[in-house]
Amino acid sequence: MFRVFLQTLLVCYWLCAVSVCHAEDDQTVNREYQLKTAYLFHFAELAEWPEATHVVICLQGNHPIRSYLPVLNGQHINNKAVLVKFDIPIAIAECQILFFSDLDALSNTVLEQAQKFHVLLVSDVENFAQTGGMIQFTLRDNKLKLVVNLSAVKLAGLKLSSKLLRMAEILE
Repeated sequence: MFRVFLQTLLVCYWLCAVSVCHAEDDQTVNREYQLKTAYLFHFAELAEWPEATHVVICLQGNHPIRSYLPVLNGQHINNKAVLVKFDIPIAIAECQILFFSDLDALSNTVLEQAQKFHVLLVSDVENFAQTGGMIQFTLRDNKLKLVVNLSAVKLAGLKLSSKLLRMAEILE
C-alpha cells in the first residue's frame, strides 16, 4: 500500500513539475490535465473489476490529455503494469478505463460494450454522466469536481471505492 502511495506521489510530483516550465495562463490548463491524468490513475486504484488481469487506460478521440497520459505507462497498481492506448479505432474490450473526448462517441453500442466488458467510461464533456457515462470531470468555482453515474457503474459490474464516491456528486 505504501508503495502504491509513493508511486502515486511521484506521478503527481512529475505532473506538477512539468507545468513549472510554462507561462501562467498555460499553467491553469496544464494543471487541469495533469490532475485529470492523476485522477485516471486513482480511478484504476479505487475501482474494482470482476476479472481485471491488467490495467489499460484508453483515449477515444483527440483530447489535450493525450500529452499527459504517457506518464502513466509502466506505473504499477496492485503489481499490474499500467498501459495507455491511443489506437484508432479503440477496441473497447481491451480497456479497463476509456476516456472520451467527444460526447457523440458515447453511443448505445458503446454503452452496451462497456457493460459487457466492464469498462469504466470517463470524460470531461458536459452532460457525460447524465447521458450514460460513468465518471465526469467538471469545473466548478475553479475546482475540478467529479460526477458519478452510479447506476451506469453498477450496470457495468464495477465497484467504486467509498473514498472515490465521497469526493463525487452522485447520480442514481
